Amino acid sequence: MGNEKRNPHYSTADFYGIEGSPRQVFNFNPGWRFTKGDSQGAQYEYYDDREWEAAALPHGLEITGENASGMRNYQGAAWYRKRFTLPESMKNKRVVVYFEAVMGKSEVWLNGKRIAQHFGGYLPFAADITELIHLDGRDNLIAVRADNANDPTYAPGKEQDHLDFSYLGGIYRNVYLIETESLHVTHSLLSQTTAGGGVFVGVQDVVDKNANIEVRTEVLNESDRLHTFTLRTVLETMEGAELLIQEEAAELQPGEVRQFTQQLLANDVHLWEPNDPYLHFIRTEVVTDGRVVDSFRTRFGIRLFEMRGDEGFFVNKQYIGYKLSGVNRHQDYAYVGNALPNSGQWRDAVLLREGGSNVVRAAHYPLAPSFMDACDELGLLVTVANPGWQFHNHVDAIFEQRVIEDTRDMVRRDRNRPAVLLWETALNETDDQPISMLQEMHRVVHEEFPFPGAFTCADVDHAKLAGFDFYYHGSMEDEKCSLTREYGDGGEVDNFYSQNAMTRVKREWGEQAMLNQAMVRARDLNEIYGTPPKRIGATVWCGIDHQRGYHPDPFLGGVLDVYRLPRYSYFLFKSQYDANFKLNGISTGPMVYITHEISQVSGSDVVLFTNCEEVRLTWLGQVIGTQKPKQGYDQVPHPPVIFRNVFDYHEISSKWRNRTKEIEMVAEGLINGQVVCRQIKSYAERLTGIRLELDDQGIDLQADGSDFVAVRAVLIDNKGVTKVLNSEYIQFEVEGCGEIISGDTPGANPMKTQFGVATAFIRATTEAGEIRVTASSYGLEPAQIVIHSVKSELPILFDPGYAESEQATSSGVQKIKAADQPIAPVKPEEISKLEAEVKRLQLELISKEQDIMELRGTRR
Repeated sequence: MGNEKRNPHYSTADFYGIEGSPRQVFNFNPGWRFTKGDSQGAQYEYYDDREWEAAALPHGLEITGENASGMRNYQGAAWYRKRFTLPESMKNKRVVVYFEAVMGKSEVWLNGKRIAQHFGGYLPFAADITELIHLDGRDNLIAVRADNANDPTYAPGKEQDHLDFSYLGGIYRNVYLIETESLHVTHSLLSQTTAGGGVFVGVQDVVDKNANIEVRTEVLNESDRLHTFTLRTVLETMEGAELLIQEEAAELQPGEVRQFTQQLLANDVHLWEPNDPYLHFIRTEVVTDGRVVDSFRTRFGIRLFEMRGDEGFFVNKQYIGYKLSGVNRHQDYAYVGNALPNSGQWRDAVLLREGGSNVVRAAHYPLAPSFMDACDELGLLVTVANPGWQFHNHVDAIFEQRVIEDTRDMVRRDRNRPAVLLWETALNETDDQPISMLQEMHRVVHEEFPFPGAFTCADVDHAKLAGFDFYYHGSMEDEKCSLTREYGDGGEVDNFYSQNAMTRVKREWGEQAMLNQAMVRARDLNEIYGTPPKRIGATVWCGIDHQRGYHPDPFLGGVLDVYRLPRYSYFLFKSQYDANFKLNGISTGPMVYITHEISQVSGSDVVLFTNCEEVRLTWLGQVIGTQKPKQGYDQVPHPPVIFRNVFDYHEISSKWRNRTKEIEMVAEGLINGQVVCRQIKSYAERLTGIRLELDDQGIDLQADGSDFVAVRAVLIDNKGVTKVLNSEYIQFEVEGCGEIISGDTPGANPMKTQFGVATAFIRATTEAGEIRVTASSYGLEPAQIVIHSVKSELPILFDPGYAESEQATSSGVQKIKAADQPIAPVKPEEISKLEAEVKRLQLELISKEQDIMELRGTRR
């Protein structure tokens, strides 16, 4: 759990900006207002939104609390509005608004004109707004209607009270405004070119440290005159050094678009592989009349993946040499739901990678771009999944068309990412999905990704019938490689109705509950490691606790809980790394972890997780012994170490009542007979105070109005030892450039400690500076910690006056003050006229939607 300084690199709309480039990206997240429910006419500028609440994106409509399962979250329509002014310097520029995701079905208007409609809550969409923006000092008004209500016409489609995850609402990922010159590289989402649009980097072959790379770049001339230009493509190292430069002269007529293909032969380059995830950039420049009119970077890894059946998984023509071991991941978080900012996504990836995972299966939809950014940088392989779970709509043909379109958009979004291992192009656990649909999804993946290393996958029966490249849960008799997509939970569940299991436990239930979970996972992990190379690995269900629509209990079987605090099983997985394993960005090395709290309710045995050859245990000043890992776990790289009948509380309560020495348990990890690591657990005595800890994983808190960080209040005794058995209510207060995410949710603030810890999420405002957090509990001395937020990396585009707020509301944001300028009343005849227009447009939409989908199906 290291807190060394990290410097995450977040992509924006699939590219990385260059300082001084004519291509400008603006953070469009702050300065919104929103309301739950439908609001007729809210897309129009005259609409009075003074009673709406303030919101900074990512935004999840509400503060859900620790438990949002069992249909407790809001479902239905919600509206967002934002006023903003653009500088006159944008005149003659092209402007695109880019949404990373809006939950459910969404419609977007700019200055009263609809600019976009999108179905599905997990993939991006964009709209060119050049012709509609005001550049004369007038305000612009963007309005979004988001609806996360049940709708069987797009995936996942299943009614939420039968869904194994919660369909939480809102504009819950980032929104960017992108400015370019008229002559520019296209945006991949707006391109009509198959396997093209934007910049697409494909690795065709790797031989030793040499690689054949193809770069596809699409350029569009949206000016009213012919442009002669040079397309410059530069292969750069991660540090920015130039390795190769290719230039191509061309000209484009007004309105013309062309895709250029360039071949790069890169010699003696640093290849990407999971345990050495070295990244390169393609720097793209469009140069005309001696001036760069567009430039940006595309990040990728030079790597080649192969699945060789009995021989297993090969990376850069070498057998990978180890099992892939990881987790499934849902995206929701305590309180904020799905609305996790970039830093939170990155912290999740760091925690999982540091905790022993080298693969993550996306369950059951594409994960956030910033999480994928982190995976590329940390060598954390990802299976990207089509949205869907146990549902296919056989009545509405539009459902299947949208599923196939999701596949295409999913590949478009993640095609340049070296961390993508598999394309899960199926509706998860859907027995009645048509094989013809799966075959088309398989075809689309390879059409959009015509390079080596693209593997479609699904559960083995469907995958075989559809001709997929890879299987989930395949047998050793099958020709193709496979992965166990879920294990470590289902076999422990009592029944579908109650869903109790030894693996589903809260941290506050204590050490025995967490130890039970860990030992179940150790047993199953041993079986995974015992399979032949054809079974390339497995992902445990599940990495992090998550909310569920169909059950009143959240899933409580994560190695991390919903607050991102580890259970004992986290350290079981972490201990599977070799002691000499090193990876930039995470803490590695020799480790030993004691799963014992030395309390009056602790058991007699002491179980330790370690990657050392043996462990020496000392208790009450006496060496208990030195032991090697437990027999019976011969397949696991590093089995548990178990010391039997060590602890007896009566030794503390009698013999040590008048002690002079500390009561400690010391575990020392030994390699070649030498101590290489040590952990000390101390006996906790009388509760005396609170210690505040900043759990930021070394990532700065950005002052953009939505970024937040966890602060942990830990109950301690006079020596600073955590009091895991104590429960106290902790009241958090904040001064300065931040606020607490809490709203009116019971249990958020004050929060009752769980296993000795209470968590507050501290959100930055749009002003960088000092944030002072105080934690207090009746009868205890308050504790303080100071956080410093930093300026947003991207320029922020918003109207502070429009976003001005005055008081907290139930959604954990703040209520808007009345606007300074009066809003004129609307005449009844104007409303009637607008209502008639809305109805006409709705009828037009219904009649033409089928035509639109057919065009999309043939556009490439």
